[in-house]
Amino acid sequence: MTTRRSSPAPREEELLDRLEPIFLKEGFRKVTVADLASRLRCSRRSFYELADSKEALFLRVFDRYLTRLREQGARGAAAVPPQQAFEPYLMPAIDAARKLSATLMQDMTAYPPANAMWERHQRERMEGLRRLVERCVEQGLFRGVDPYLVAEVMAASLRRIREPAFLAASGLSYRDAVEELYGLLLHGLFRRDAPDGQPPRAPAPGEKAAARKPALSEKAPASPAREKPARRAASARSARR
Repeated sequence: MTTRRSSPAPREEELLDRLEPIFLKEGFRKVTVADLASRLRCSRRSFYELADSKEALFLRVFDRYLTRLREQGARGAAAVPPQQAFEPYLMPAIDAARKLSATLMQDMTAYPPANAMWERHQRERMEGLRRLVERCVEQGLFRGVDPYLVAEVMAASLRRIREPAFLAASGLSYRDAVEELYGLLLHGLFRRDAPDGQPPRAPAPGEKAAARKPALSEKAPASPAREKPARRAASARSARR
């Protein structure tokens, strides 16, 4: 099974753009090429000019989508200082989670090539995250954490939260779980010795960072925006009892 990697013509770009929301919402296993042709008012041949099969067509659309997410995150992070780069780096993935349906996640997990593509995507993103953490630790902005450990814990957590058993037990949707996880990352790494709980400024060249190293038990104030999914999850678990 192959996907065609040559640069698509404008008409092909348009087809890929129109296929993307269908696959993100409905997955690909139950959607037929005939159905896609009918809905997009084009011939089935148009799709086979893009890829050799329905599965390969999905992989091409999905790869294009994931590549765009990584590029958006990298551009956003590059435009600001390291301590401000985490939100623009992570937000494309948070926004993406709002578009990825449970059907798509199930189809992707059950199809090894798609699952492998997702894992490669996450590894590349976690490597970028590791570099950001490393820079912030070096500048005294973060607690003295190991950047590799942070990236590996995040990667393992991202794999876990898309498992149906976890989502059922937690009462969270995938999108809420992603948002909660990234919130935990951001609030857990910044040092708490800055006024009003704000991330401290980077030390000037030659200046030593403050020596204080808070205990890991210190927690950042809860964000009202992040309390809602947690409350929904707690209510769901109580209802099941």
